[in-house]
Amino acid sequence: MRKLLSLLMAALLLPFALGALDLQPNQMLMGHYTSDELAETGWGKTFLSGDNIVATDITPDELAIFQGSKLIAFRVGLAESTPVTRVFVIPVDTDGNPTDEVTEWSCNVSEQGWNLIELETPYEINLPSGYSLRIGFDYLQETKNSKPLSAVNAGTIYRTLHFKNGKWMNYGVNTTGNLSLQCICENDNFPHYILRTNDLYCTKNLRIGDDLSFSFQAYNLGSVKINPGEVNFDVAIDGQVVKTFSNAETLTTMPVYLSNSINTAGLTPGQHTLTVTPTTINGEPIVDATASSATFKSFEFGFTHQMHLVEQFTSTSCTYCPAGTANIKNLSDMRGDIAWVAIHDIQNPNNPDPFTTSQGDSITSFERIDGFPEGTFDRSMGFNGNSLYAAISGIPASEMSTFLDYVSETPAWATINVSSTYDPETRQAVITIDGQTEVDFDTRMGSDSKLSVFLTENGLVAPQVSGGNDYVHNNVFRMAIGSVKGVALNRTDNTYKNEFSIVIPEEWNAENMNIVAFISRPLRANALSDLYVTNANKRKLGENDDEPTVIPGDVDGNGIVNIGDVTMLIQYLLTGQADGIHLDAADCTQDNAVNINDVTTLITMVLNN
Repeated sequence: MRKLLSLLMAALLLPFALGALDLQPNQMLMGHYTSDELAETGWGKTFLSGDNIVATDITPDELAIFQGSKLIAFRVGLAESTPVTRVFVIPVDTDGNPTDEVTEWSCNVSEQGWNLIELETPYEINLPSGYSLRIGFDYLQETKNSKPLSAVNAGTIYRTLHFKNGKWMNYGVNTTGNLSLQCICENDNFPHYILRTNDLYCTKNLRIGDDLSFSFQAYNLGSVKINPGEVNFDVAIDGQVVKTFSNAETLTTMPVYLSNSINTAGLTPGQHTLTVTPTTINGEPIVDATASSATFKSFEFGFTHQMHLVEQFTSTSCTYCPAGTANIKNLSDMRGDIAWVAIHDIQNPNNPDPFTTSQGDSITSFERIDGFPEGTFDRSMGFNGNSLYAAISGIPASEMSTFLDYVSETPAWATINVSSTYDPETRQAVITIDGQTEVDFDTRMGSDSKLSVFLTENGLVAPQVSGGNDYVHNNVFRMAIGSVKGVALNRTDNTYKNEFSIVIPEEWNAENMNIVAFISRPLRANALSDLYVTNANKRKLGENDDEPTVIPGDVDGNGIVNIGDVTMLIQYLLTGQADGIHLDAADCTQDNAVNINDVTTLITMVLNN
């Protein structure tokens, strides 16, 4: 039903300066933001000159305090003077569909700044649960270069809608901020407190015993501001309350972030749920407050990263690729822990790259590489904004290294030893990849994680755009052994061992070849956020890892350091029986002897773990 409420008196226009609005004690502003801020630069679209209709939806959460109140006035903020001829409200159902109950008021305002439109006939807000309220206005964009709309980056940003050709569409102003449109509502009994929390974030991987830091948004949609220390929040892990703390910031309708931390001593390894719930305000229980949750994983022990996988996506016909190569070389020289794989693809069909492979093309496709030179770093999200890859020609090695340091803050969940033999007569290579997995490896990496083994070759000479005719190409990807997507780890308890046999093609120089092995989430389509590498290693073909990774204190070799290792070490010192003991790990003091001093050191390690 469409209702036209003609104002019995002309709408009152008052352009307000900042802070000039004087609300009565029983009045509140309803909008996505409630300050007097306006945009310095307006918004408009060249193809929308003429009459236009814009609106924004007040969400059910925002509406909670205004249910049962009267909407008595609109405030329309304009960045440029332009005619506004109508304001309106439309209930929106729980599926997001506007109803046909349009309530509208004619007006005639146009001033740059805030325009107050008082309604002779108020609108009573009594909407069903879960409904939104669409509020909007008609305006004239006088020329295609006009920019009359104001959008302010304040509060949570909600979309602005535009009505065109009989339907509502996203206007796009929400990329700038919230539309400057507010309503004055009146109620003699506004609720004092409607407390909300959301956006809880915590450390994703945590060593047991360390402090778990977390933060979340909190705000009060009620009519009274909440002073610091007035609200108590319960913090729970897996439903068990472990801490209570109070707000350190004033809580109003504008969200603020609250931060705190808890100690995780005694926590079991695995995945856990952290929950923060507001429980009391000034000692009184809070009714209908929202809780926020987030998951994290805890571990007892993690391994040191041996190497980091850097995949360079390059082409012989790429102008800027030599600069990218130089930056990766600087990174490799700087750190010494880079497993470098240069994956070639054809950039110019008229100048084909001799080092392209179908497997390399697959990796490029799975990782959504759309240009050269680019690189991925342990296939981790977060580098260069939210992208998986980085345009490496313009990024210095120091910045890449800083990101790898960030990646290293999360331990590796497995070790990687690389050994191989090579028979130059038969060109047969036998490659063995083995190591240890953390006791909760499946929780960390998933039971579907994969081991990938790549062969690369150095010293290949081919013309390179911007590099000359005798450009030397190193670390060139030749093939993935087993599968380009990786293979399952052949695991026994907390160890694994995979063996591969391959005949090296005649055209490849085996003496210049390296083996790059890494463990990661599986390579698959549409999974950019789930491709991370936990550890990598590199070894020249035909060479062995003579010194497998040793975990100091891991006397029983199960991948963790705990009281069981202390018991085994004491039994060894008392009996001299060495069955099952790892003496290299038992030498906790690193003095090339196993004695009572190692027991003392090991006990300290367990207590501090």
